[in-house]
Amino acid sequence: MTRARPLALLGSLCLALGCAGVKQVSSTGSGGSGASTGSGGSGNTGSGGSTVVPTACTGPCTDFPTTPIVDGNVTGSPAQIFGAAGSGNSSGGPCLYEPENGTLFPNNWLRPRFSWTAPSGQNLFELRIHADNQANDLVVYTTATSWTMNQDDMTSPPASLKTIWQALATHTEDMPITVTVRGSANGGTPSAGSANIFTIAPVGAQGNLVYWSPSGATNAGLGAVGATLLSGFSVGDDSVEQVLVPTNVTMADYETEDLSLNRRAVQCIGCHTSTPDGAFIGFSDTYPWGGVLASGEAGNLLGTAPGFFGAGGYAAFIQPWLGIQTYSANHWATGDHIVVAPIGTCGLQPCSNEPSGNDQDQQPGLAWIDLENTTALAQGQSPATTLKGTAWNWIYQPTSGQYAAAPSWSHATGDDYVVFTMTSNVVSGRLGSGTAHLYKVPYSKAGPQTATPIPGDGSDPSYAQYYGSLSEDDAFIAFDKISAPTAAANHTDLNTKDTCSPTPCTSVWSGMYMQPAAELFVIPTAGGTATRLAANDPPACAGQNPSGMINNTWAKWSPQVSTGNGNTYYWLIFSSWRQGMKDPTTGSPIAQLYMTAVVKPEVGPIQTYPAIYLWNQKPTISNFTPAWDYFKIPIIIDQP
Repeated sequence: MTRARPLALLGSLCLALGCAGVKQVSSTGSGGSGASTGSGGSGNTGSGGSTVVPTACTGPCTDFPTTPIVDGNVTGSPAQIFGAAGSGNSSGGPCLYEPENGTLFPNNWLRPRFSWTAPSGQNLFELRIHADNQANDLVVYTTATSWTMNQDDMTSPPASLKTIWQALATHTEDMPITVTVRGSANGGTPSAGSANIFTIAPVGAQGNLVYWSPSGATNAGLGAVGATLLSGFSVGDDSVEQVLVPTNVTMADYETEDLSLNRRAVQCIGCHTSTPDGAFIGFSDTYPWGGVLASGEAGNLLGTAPGFFGAGGYAAFIQPWLGIQTYSANHWATGDHIVVAPIGTCGLQPCSNEPSGNDQDQQPGLAWIDLENTTALAQGQSPATTLKGTAWNWIYQPTSGQYAAAPSWSHATGDDYVVFTMTSNVVSGRLGSGTAHLYKVPYSKAGPQTATPIPGDGSDPSYAQYYGSLSEDDAFIAFDKISAPTAAANHTDLNTKDTCSPTPCTSVWSGMYMQPAAELFVIPTAGGTATRLAANDPPACAGQNPSGMINNTWAKWSPQVSTGNGNTYYWLIFSSWRQGMKDPTTGSPIAQLYMTAVVKPEVGPIQTYPAIYLWNQKPTISNFTPAWDYFKIPIIIDQP
């Protein structure tokens, strides 16, 4: 196996997350390349996700080994204990929670892991996987409560197929695959749990996934201290790679500004996204949230800024109160390198009524910034005022109580618009407590445009709708939804341990920030009725947080829409607290990443599916605010 890895070392401590509102509170821890083809292929850096090409098998397929796999510390004769399939007690067995019942896998996804909870005393298990087109079942005996399809479990693999998973994904698509687990206590009569079914799609997923994985800053809670970094992997990879840390961005190459417009080193990585060519990662620095644009490619390119920056464009981009960034391939070429982002209008000082260092509403509008603009700016001059109309200007000009956050720019040529969250309150770059609805505004550099609500469930006043994300074909918007009263009221800081020593923690969190009740929906971009994702619901097994307490949030689409067998396939990644884990330092919930599918058939409504856990991520720290694109990051290249 050949591995391409970044050589960066873990760097700066920081307290900032521009989309989650963490700012420095003490001195003990501060705080262009060529375009991707987007065609996939495991050997092409930055594309990711080589699709499995189905090949027929004659007669029953022989992808499963003919003899059971004996795993772990199994002794004795497990086959005699469990007997024939279906024998023993028909209930009282383990609860299978991974994969969840009804899940749909891309045919090139991370090889599946099977996990279950067991009744007290059960210490030997039989995992059985059945597909009607396979000559025999895959049977595993183990003392563990989890098993992952291994790289070398095929008895006589064809040269083109190295794993059971690759073989299964090649031959057993669009048909139910049944998984059952039976448990035995000390060799006694086995008991079965309910069967789960999963399916493999006739298409793969593409691209690379890059996400925020802070150390010691679970959920970026106010006052948390730790290192911020981006981790990532290519579709199908087992391993996660470190992508970028703040110290990769050197002062010689890039600086942002404080509230006095003094230049300083990049200290933090907050909300992030990819440029359309995958060559750069755009993200928010620490308070007051200046923008950063840095290469995520390994070697001497890592952390470097693009060469097309002009003096005016750079100054406008690093100004205070810049919000979440979005880019479009329609405006990412020589002479037209544009970023769209909210810009706060509270001025070059802490925002109004700032008590104890926690800023209030930034009152942002939605702006374009011309990154190539060459307008000079003298030291101490405000980019917000001096460069307005040249290096930047409004797309949507803010009005009282109607502010812009979390934009998503369209992809289709000739239909240039931005979907964003219209909200009454933006606190430190994140949504505060108040109202929030999905709006759409035409992109234009000619002056402020009229923004209109996404009709129907996208702007229903009984709810808050926010964090809207456009699918790659602009057909759908994925978004968070909570009730209007929940969005308007602060809720308890979920850090359950005292991290504010010597002063006890008394903070609360804004209504839409780290909101346990958040759920994910999908709505046509034209508006209408939204569909609640089946992925909102956790498995019905012990240890999982219940619905309404798991903060399903920040859904991002894969960078390619695929068709197969008459269906159109979309993939989404999001974060959730459903596993119920807590950070040992703060006691707050640990977020983990999940993937799910949305399928549009030729006729009829869209279909949604339960979530698939990304088992290659680190489970002991919060992984959230994911992005899914053709990032040009190092990927693992498997070789025979």
